[in-house]
Amino acid sequence: MSHPPLFVLKDVSFRMDDKDILASITLDLHQGDFLAVLGASGAGKSTLLRMFNLLASPTSGMIRYRGQPLDVDVRTIRQNVGYLFQKPAIFNGSIKTNLLLAGRWDINLANTLDHELREILDQVELFDMPLGRNARDLSGGEQQRLALARVLLNKPQVLLLDEPTSSLDPKLSRAIMDLIKKLQSELNLTVIAVSHNHELMRRYASRVVLLHQGQIVASGSFNEVDKMNALEDAGLLKAAN
Repeated sequence: MSHPPLFVLKDVSFRMDDKDILASITLDLHQGDFLAVLGASGAGKSTLLRMFNLLASPTSGMIRYRGQPLDVDVRTIRQNVGYLFQKPAIFNGSIKTNLLLAGRWDINLANTLDHELREILDQVELFDMPLGRNARDLSGGEQQRLALARVLLNKPQVLLLDEPTSSLDPKLSRAIMDLIKKLQSELNLTVIAVSHNHELMRRYASRVVLLHQGQIVASGSFNEVDKMNALEDAGLLKAAN
């Protein structure tokens, strides 16, 4: 017996300054999916991603999460649907201070014990990292892992990735994505990743949605999308090269 979708998007559109950013997006996502959202710059990828945790809201159409309208409980959605930004949000202060910022969605996290914080750092492979170290002194890859650890403290069910490796070299990019894939399996996460890099995403994603000028022009497995020549038609191959 199949389970109902985790997310259902029906005819979702978004308009800003008399411009259609997204048009009639219809999409289902199930628990455990790893969805890559691809498209050239300006295709609407990041706008679509932000809708999954209410950083943006549709101009028209409907989004449901676990059968309920997405906007019923903003706090619960922000806790359950974590967002990892393109540039990791690292603030002045220690690693511990940066981790405890996750408590803005759950006040109990403000009382997280040090050994529990170290466990979450171990989870993202920041082993033996002193909690008192200045977070600004970390490398780019370490900062991205710290930002991921902060998201994981909320124990999310869904992880949204907005070009999470765009500022990293290819080796670090694969290391971060290997870690995310491992965490997806261990924590049964649903992952939605926006990227220009289709070659990187095809190593990890089970499904792909291709956006072009705010519309879904292809979806399915990478093999299915390849057969449609959709990547080239949407200008993605040119953008990635």
